[in-house]
Amino acid sequence: MKRFKTRFSMMGKLQLAVLALALCLTSGTASAFDFDVEGTKVTLGGYLKVMLNYDFNGALNNNTNHPTDGDIINAYDAPLDGTTYEDENDFGMTTRESRVFLKTATDSDVGLITTHFEGDFNGDVGGSPSWSNSRTFRLRHAYGVIHMGQNTILAGQTWSTMMDFAAAVPVMDLSSDPGVVFVRQPQVRFQHNFDKGHFFALAMENPARGLTANGNGPLLINSETKSADTMPDLIAKYFWGTKNFHLSPAVLVRRFELDGKSSMAWGSSLTGHIGFGKGHTFYGGVLYGDGMGRYGGLGLNTGAGLTASGDIETVSYMGYNSGFTFKLKDNLAWTLGCGYSENDEDAYTGSDAVLTGSASKEAFSYHTNLVWNINKSLEYAVGFISMKQKVMDDREGDLMRVQNYVKFSF
Repeated sequence: MKRFKTRFSMMGKLQLAVLALALCLTSGTASAFDFDVEGTKVTLGGYLKVMLNYDFNGALNNNTNHPTDGDIINAYDAPLDGTTYEDENDFGMTTRESRVFLKTATDSDVGLITTHFEGDFNGDVGGSPSWSNSRTFRLRHAYGVIHMGQNTILAGQTWSTMMDFAAAVPVMDLSSDPGVVFVRQPQVRFQHNFDKGHFFALAMENPARGLTANGNGPLLINSETKSADTMPDLIAKYFWGTKNFHLSPAVLVRRFELDGKSSMAWGSSLTGHIGFGKGHTFYGGVLYGDGMGRYGGLGLNTGAGLTASGDIETVSYMGYNSGFTFKLKDNLAWTLGCGYSENDEDAYTGSDAVLTGSASKEAFSYHTNLVWNINKSLEYAVGFISMKQKVMDDREGDLMRVQNYVKFSF
């Protein structure tokens, strides 16, 4: 108990120090820069963000020189009992989430044409934290949109049409709780806008099969499986909302082709939010499908695999995500959120098993954060997240993290 109190005392002092730094650096308001270039409106903006994390009751092993190194975390990476980092504590700092964006808007004969280019420094290749802390610039968004009256056509890389940010519980880093769609990929999307906050969208998106590893463990029994992409993922989405309410169902159809055999798969989601009181919000969403794993687990859940007899077997997946944001003041918000996901156990124990014992069986996390928008250019946040996972062979793992950040927007 004494060790526990000492640990939290140290973290409390750290949070006060970060808060003091934020206040000292408070300046006037700032926003993205706008200017015109030969009839095209150009907007340049972004933010610089320094994040301070303290992991306890378990730490990540994402870097050989430093277990956490400020990386994003998720329940699927919680260290399993009996592994090296199950009881480790670790402090890390990073600025790798800092990003910049460039937007344009140009009137044309076919309608308004807009573009969006954005990147950050969360690339996997970089200098060691023992000396340079260099990070690789990576592409986040690169797309253009043609606006033709009530219709738009988008082409390029951005968030999947399955995603619904209006129903997303606010988090402090680039990750999220389980049970929420989190995918960014190239696509072509048609959208018809019935009215403000009311539209229907159809999209063809990059068909990555999602035959990936869960954390550092293999998913497929047959590790030599060869996959092919011969059909885009097809998504249809309906969105209807007002200021204090929205509801959005979406469906996904995709195709697996493994070792010359093929099988169709599907997924669905229903998401929404409800505003109440003086600026408070409830968020909620459910996912369910057969073969949609990569859409609901940061790419860390598989969608299908080959059975011992060489047939394709898709993996059923379900998840939920919900939370509240309470507006304490105009510039101060408190959020509570949680999420859960589950892969069908029959995919490991049944006669048509395709998963190994290290594949995700259940994942759960909850988080809370307090965000203070000091002004338009400066934001401070502090929060806590707890993660648990169970894999198919019933091993379990957990991890807790205290988070702080200071963000300078421009």
